[in-house]
Amino acid sequence: MNKFSMRAAYVLGALFAASPAHAQNLNDFATGMTDTLQMAIDLLPQEITNIRLGVGPSLTPYYEGDDKYKFSVLPAISLRYQDLVEVNNNEVRIIAFNRLFNADAGKMGGGNLRIGPTVSVDFGRDEGDSTDLTGLGDVGTSLELGAFVAYTEGRMRLRARARHDVISGHGGGTVRLDAAYTVFQAAPVALGVNVTSTWATGTYMRSYFGVSPAQSAASGLPAFVPGSGFKDVGVELSANYVFASQWALVSNVGYKRLMGDAADSPLVRLRGAANQMAFQAFVVYSF
Repeated sequence: MNKFSMRAAYVLGALFAASPAHAQNLNDFATGMTDTLQMAIDLLPQEITNIRLGVGPSLTPYYEGDDKYKFSVLPAISLRYQDLVEVNNNEVRIIAFNRLFNADAGKMGGGNLRIGPTVSVDFGRDEGDSTDLTGLGDVGTSLELGAFVAYTEGRMRLRARARHDVISGHGGGTVRLDAAYTVFQAAPVALGVNVTSTWATGTYMRSYFGVSPAQSAASGLPAFVPGSGFKDVGVELSANYVFASQWALVSNVGYKRLMGDAADSPLVRLRGAANQMAFQAFVVYSF
């Protein structure tokens, strides 16, 4: 096994072989930070094959929809292999189709269209994460299969990703849309902005935002049955500073507004808040 393969095996093993005792910490960075990490990592100088490992502080809500925040120190994992495989924390993407387009015949460059399948893990939500969740039970771990399509031209990237649980965790699916733009990039500094929105199935919404009659009796919240629809819209700002040949400081601050039935959920309306903030900063080492 060559040096790159050994490093890749170590990263993937660390990603998927976590013990249950660390499930909540994994959920903190995996489900909530995959997109923000990727946005920030994408601004760093890219190579055909690289591994990036980092660690740093994170400030996030205790659960999606909470109005109270927790501070954690969390890892960050990113892997690129020959523009064929990408790993960002809990999500693995295979680039099955990758084509450059240009309006001038015979010239390469311009827009870049990429399409492929994805595998991701959502570690769910534990009732013990917050006293607000008492009586609502746990949302189990989900294995999500899906696909993505992304188009990049110049400093702009447009992307859509669809995922669906196949092991009866949350039992539903999501479609996430985002538009990223590199505002400034001149070594050693880069700044970017990303606008996002997420559509979710009714099953997904009921798992995270619904209150069944039994849960109502146990939690004191009124019963609520949400349907499918757009559950959030948000914006993220990323900044990177490369301070040594293989070292960089990667940071991200994000705002998300829950909407539709997610915002109308008694869990959010009576015990939490529709406005959600998040912050992460990592010292990242690149192999």
